[in-house]
Amino acid sequence: MIKYFNKLIEIARGYRLYLFIILIMEGVFFLKYNGKFNKFKYLNSDNSSDPIPAPFYILKTIEKFILKKDIKLICDLGSGFGKIIYFLGKIKKYQIDGVELNHSIYKDSLSLQDVNVSLYNESILEFNLDQKKYDLLIINDPLKNKNDFETLIKKINNLYYKVFIVIINVDSEKIKLASNYFKIIDQKSFSIYRNILFYENKPY
Repeated sequence: MIKYFNKLIEIARGYRLYLFIILIMEGVFFLKYNGKFNKFKYLNSDNSSDPIPAPFYILKTIEKFILKKDIKLICDLGSGFGKIIYFLGKIKKYQIDGVELNHSIYKDSLSLQDVNVSLYNESILEFNLDQKKYDLLIINDPLKNKNDFETLIKKINNLYYKVFIVIINVDSEKIKLASNYFKIIDQKSFSIYRNILFYENKPY
């Protein structure tokens, strides 16, 4: 219980001056939608990051980007318990796929599947991004290993089609890696580990 409390304190500190508005918006999310998607889990993994849901503030920021760019088809790479899937697919009715490696977390999110939502129990490093022509990929820092992260970035950059990419809550080294391959469109930083970045790839 203590480790979960400490994690919440760490997350709260990361949002600094935005903490108040983020807390208010989480309250709105809890009251208006379904608070169960705010849960997270310690994986004790050397490769996979703990699935921590993105704040509702960030989801609304992504929604504005989707509307601005007229995005139709989305893929959440490392979808966790499904907060992003729930909001964009179930509430806003966008077509969205979720890819989650952890089988128990994947099973927990299966209730979200419907005509707008498809879920896959696969590694995001092996998932075939060419099977559909996605308009937007969402990455909420699912990979601990920097080499794995770079592998994913290269894979996206090698796609034959143009795609927008949203990367959430990554450190400066991962930002540098992404910026080496992608064209940055917009970004907002709350602290060194809390941020949201919008990119587009450079397809061949």
